[in-house]
Amino acid sequence: MKSTFGPIAVSKPAKTTQTFMALWCVDSRKLTKLRLWRTGAYTFRVIEYDEPADVLTNYDYILFDRKYEGALRSAGIQLQLTPVTVTDELRKRVWDNYLEATIKHNASADEVTHTTPPGLTIARFGEASVFVSDELKNMLQQVDGQDLDFSLGLSHFAS
Repeated sequence: MKSTFGPIAVSKPAKTTQTFMALWCVDSRKLTKLRLWRTGAYTFRVIEYDEPADVLTNYDYILFDRKYEGALRSAGIQLQLTPVTVTDELRKRVWDNYLEATIKHNASADEVTHTTPPGLTIARFGEASVFVSDELKNMLQQVDGQDLDFSLGLSHFAS
């Protein structure tokens, strides 16, 4: 008697590969030459004027416009956000719309270009560069009126 079932196909289990995703460098779309001087724990003074931008960075500060607070706080204990005041004494202007981001992790070049695992991640690179995961980038892009620029990995850094 012949079998009606024919040959049995055996499938190999699918290979599981871990995906490595580079972090995104986040900066303001608007280029600004605005420079600040820290005058206290929560205060800054304008020392070189230009129009403010959504992200201001220098060797001793990383400031984000307050409108990004919800997205940034979703990164949890990876950073501390502190309200700050920026004063321009010459033009008699005061900005209270900034949060200073104290980012706990300082990433290496390898971490910036080959990071895992997926999820909400924020890290510093050097003194003034901020990198975020794809998920956090997507959340920041959802903010109404966002004016941020994202570049993948170290693509905008000189080699």
